[in-house]
Amino acid sequence: MNDKYYWEEYYKKNPNPVDPSTFAKFTSGFLRPGKSLIELGCGNGRDSVFFANNGVRVTAVDQVETEMDYLNHKYSLYNLEFKADDFTNLNLDNTYDYIYSRFTLHSINEEAEYRVIKWISSQLNNKGLFFLEVRSINDPMFSKGERISNTENVTTHYRRYLDFEETVNKLEKNGLNVIYQLESQGLSVYKDDDPMLIRIVAKKE
Repeated sequence: MNDKYYWEEYYKKNPNPVDPSTFAKFTSGFLRPGKSLIELGCGNGRDSVFFANNGVRVTAVDQVETEMDYLNHKYSLYNLEFKADDFTNLNLDNTYDYIYSRFTLHSINEEAEYRVIKWISSQLNNKGLFFLEVRSINDPMFSKGERISNTENVTTHYRRYLDFEETVNKLEKNGLNVIYQLESQGLSVYKDDDPMLIRIVAKKE
């Protein structure tokens, strides 16, 4: 399922970066200036701008071309580039010290997830870090909207909810050593939504 139209309309109304996410603030403790990072599904760039302002060299990818053009024109820095692309089918030659994915793996189906995890494993530099935050199968949001499988539903848009242990196992089978893992609420409260999230940091070994 492709929600590109939904996000095009969303970013027409919300084009500008706001405060960084709680996950970006958490992640910043692992980052070092001058290192390279790619964000998969950057939206309006809130976290990518935050990382770049802290000295990291950032490539930010999202499928909404109009938003990427806008952000490149208004917010691009010497160490920040926005690229319009499908993060599930990237064909980039670069490797990265960090790969960052917040609220994106739960926006794609399992087949696309398989491609993304393979790509992450191949494009991370040795000792590089992968940062992941997604909605868990135990998230209250899963009981809302239209359920379309035992892991997927549609509210205003499509989501696929991930199993904590299964996600850890998938990463480790692809050469990513999980060095931090948490499943919890209270990590990203927004208005009445307190999602049950999976938060992972994995290292390329």
